[in-house]
Amino acid sequence: MKRVVLIIGVLLILLGLEIVISNGFGVVALVYLLAGGGLAFYSFMVDRVATWIHVAIGILYAVPVVGMLFLAIYGGHHTTDFTEDVVFVLGAGLVDDEIPPSLEARLDQALLYFDRNPDAMFVVCGGYGEDQTISEARAMADFLTFGGVPEDQIILEDASTNTYENFLFALELVGEYFPDGFNSVVITNDFHMYRSSYLARYFGMTPARFGAPTPMSTWHRNFMREFMAVFNTWWFQT
Repeated sequence: MKRVVLIIGVLLILLGLEIVISNGFGVVALVYLLAGGGLAFYSFMVDRVATWIHVAIGILYAVPVVGMLFLAIYGGHHTTDFTEDVVFVLGAGLVDDEIPPSLEARLDQALLYFDRNPDAMFVVCGGYGEDQTISEARAMADFLTFGGVPEDQIILEDASTNTYENFLFALELVGEYFPDGFNSVVITNDFHMYRSSYLARYFGMTPARFGAPTPMSTWHRNFMREFMAVFNTWWFQT
C-alpha cells in the first residue's frame, strides 16, 4: 500500500514538473506538485493515521479523477445529426501565431463535419493573444479554407478572449445571417465540451456536440485545468 501511494505521488510530481517545463509555472502545475507531494508524505504516514483520515484523503483525490473522467465521457459523446445550420468552432489559443495540437484537433473535426454537411456556416472564434500578429479566428479560417471550406461560409469572431466571449460575440454575428433562428453544433476538444455546452445554454442555445479528441501529450494538463475551470463557470457563469 505504501509503495503504491508513493509511486502515484511521484508520478503526480513528475507530471507537475513536465507542465512547468513545457508551459511554465501555473495553477495546474501547482496542483499536481502539491497533490504529489501530499501523497508522497502520506505514504510514510499510512500506519499512523486514523481510518477517517484515510477515507477523507481517498475522497479528496477521487473527486478530480471522477470529474475528469466525466468530462472525457461527456465530451466524447457526439449528438450531432449533421444537419445544423451553424457550427461553432471554439478557439484554444495560438502559439507564436501557429495552431497548437489541441486547436488543430478541433479544426480537423470541423473539416470532418464539413464533409458530412457542406452547407453549414462555420463560426471560428478567437481574438488576439499577447504578442500575436494574427487573430486566432483568422488562423482558424485559413486552416479551414485550405481544407476546402468556402470563405463565404466562414464567419470570423475575432474579439473574444475566453469561451464566454466566444459565444457572446459569435451570437451577435450569427444573428445577422439567421434572423429567424438556427440550429447549431459546437466543436471543441472533449475536455472542453461540458463547459462549452453549459455556457451555450446560458445564452439560450441547446447546441449539438461534436467533440474532438485531446492530444495525449496534453491530456493531463488540459483535463485538470478544465476540471478547475468548470467550478469557476458554475460560480461566476463565465
